[in-house]
Amino acid sequence: MKVLYAIQSTGNGHISRAKELIPFMSRRFQFDVIISGPKPKLDLGYPIKKNLKGLTLFYNKKGGIDWIKTLFKNNLLLFFRDIINLRVKDYDLVINDFEPISAWSCKLKRVPCFGISNQLSLLKKGIPKPKKKFKSTIRFLKFFAPVKIGYGLHYQKFSKKIYHPIIRSKVKKLITSEGKGIVVYLPAYNEKSILEITNKLPHRQWHIFSRNISHKKSIGSSHLYPIHEDVFLELLSGADGVIASAGFTTTAESLFLNKPLLVIPMKGHIEQIYNAVSLDSMGVKVLKRFSLKQLDEIKSWLNYPKRIKINFENDSGKLIDQIAIDFIKMKLDQDLIAKTI
Repeated sequence: MKVLYAIQSTGNGHISRAKELIPFMSRRFQFDVIISGPKPKLDLGYPIKKNLKGLTLFYNKKGGIDWIKTLFKNNLLLFFRDIINLRVKDYDLVINDFEPISAWSCKLKRVPCFGISNQLSLLKKGIPKPKKKFKSTIRFLKFFAPVKIGYGLHYQKFSKKIYHPIIRSKVKKLITSEGKGIVVYLPAYNEKSILEITNKLPHRQWHIFSRNISHKKSIGSSHLYPIHEDVFLELLSGADGVIASAGFTTTAESLFLNKPLLVIPMKGHIEQIYNAVSLDSMGVKVLKRFSLKQLDEIKSWLNYPKRIKINFENDSGKLIDQIAIDFIKMKLDQDLIAKTI
């Protein structure tokens, strides 16, 4: 059985997940890997056959898709050309992690495409939802990377087709402690905005990670770092708490390590808005923004940190096994239908 594994490379979460799933896929399938989006900062640990430009969604401040930015900031001609040229018919199955080119190529060429992502969990029944509905945006997420069968990843299992987060092996091996301070990862905020808060709380050690920093520097008790996996995990393992956006991977790993978590979802990012609602329902502290107006709430969280105990099941092997089973069932059903015609 020959498989194409297609991964969205926007953000590190998709690549981190792929690194964990690839060893299980190697036991089941012969497969190639393609990615779409920016060149990943993390080493996948497996040869990448193609790196396509892909498609990026842009959101407005109200949580909907900004169609103007989405249309004009993407090379749609290249996107459609890649859909047509991608040789998905060379494979029996495409396993898709929210990757639009392979998904649409499969739909156009009638090749089976199964999806794995946190985004797919948002389409499932029982998932906590924000008071304000985002029906059109949710429908578009389904349209963005259409799949025949979807396997959602979420903090809690609300249905049989939802699996627990795929936690990195490096995270599982960490020996946790306390006393190293607060880890901050808020990619929607610049360093100046973050330092306005941390400088008013000098009795804590602050470890701030930013894509805009090229080397470590310190300002009082605030330490700024470039994105570096090993440094981040070392500080995360000994952190007294984590302040992060509502991205799925960082929040899931913080919960796995039983670290107090304060979450600020990115404005207009539909996945993070839904993740924040789920985290809030679980008892995680959620703020709408990270600013001086929330200083008292931040102080309260620091003084009374809450640990949320969750036992995530190791679903990696189970997930890949289920994909193989579902593919076989699909093929048997197709053969049965063909015989009866």
